This record gives sequence, structure tokens and C-alpha cells, in this order.
Amino acid sequence: MKNGNETTRAQEAVRLLMHTDRLHRSAIETQVEKLGIHRSQHIVLMNIAACEDGTNQSRIAKCLNISDAAVSVTVKKLEKAGLVSRHDGKDDAREKKVSLTEEGRRTAEQTHVMFTRVDDAMCSGMTDRELDALCLALSKMIENLKCIAEGPERE
Repeated sequence: MKNGNETTRAQEAVRLLMHTDRLHRSAIETQVEKLGIHRSQHIVLMNIAACEDGTNQSRIAKCLNISDAAVSVTVKKLEKAGLVSRHDGKDDAREKKVSLTEEGRRTAEQTHVMFTRVDDAMCSGMTDRELDALCLALSKMIENLKCIAEGPERE
């Protein structure tokens, strides 16, 4: 049995995972700030880019699991920077669609390349077997956390 001062393997794994996440965020932020945007703006840009005819803010919020207000703030900043435009939906003028501008498309492509470089560098020197084991372990962690978030099963 461990005393209160010892770290369990699970705690060490979580600590390393969280530290890795912070370093990854920092590396990405360093790269995308060269383009004058923030990492979260890139994520919204990529979400919009995945929808050829544009999307609405509610769909972005749901997809990214963030609030409508957070999406609204980010979209306003992206619009001010000339990266996205808002326009009426085809079927309903009350629905505002968000689409990338040409500059937004170029920026999304550039940030995608930057993310890929950081991700590739982060995994440099790891074998496919190591990456497979990491993916399996992380997938199990995700499933475990989903169960915790859902609470006890109801009968």
C-alpha cells in the first residue's frame, strides 16, 4: 500500500498527459501567432472549412463542445480579420451561415500544415507500435472519462 506522498502510475500517466497537452498547445500557439491568430481561432476555422457551403455558429459550438457565446466571440474576431463572412442561409434568412473567405481558406491551409508539422515532430522517433499502444491507451482513458461524466448507470 502506498502512503499519501507516493504517486501512483495512474497519477504519473495523467500528469504526463496533461504536461504533454500544455506543451503541444504552447508549440501550436507559437506557430499560429505568426499568422496573427490564436489556436482556438484555427480550430473554428478548420471546423468551418470542413463545411463546403458554410455552417452556423450553433453547429460549430456543438461540434467543438463549447458555448454559443464562445463561438460568437471567435467568429467576430475572425470576421474582423477578414477570414470569415456571415451571410443568410439559403432556406432561412434568419439563419446566419459562416463561411471562409479566400484569405480564410489560405490561413486554414497554412495552420493545418503548421499543426501537422508540430504533431509529426511531437511523435518523432516513435515506432508505429508505440503510437498504436498510445492510441489504445488514450482511447481507453476517453471511454473511462465518458463513463464518469455520464454518472452512474440508471436502471
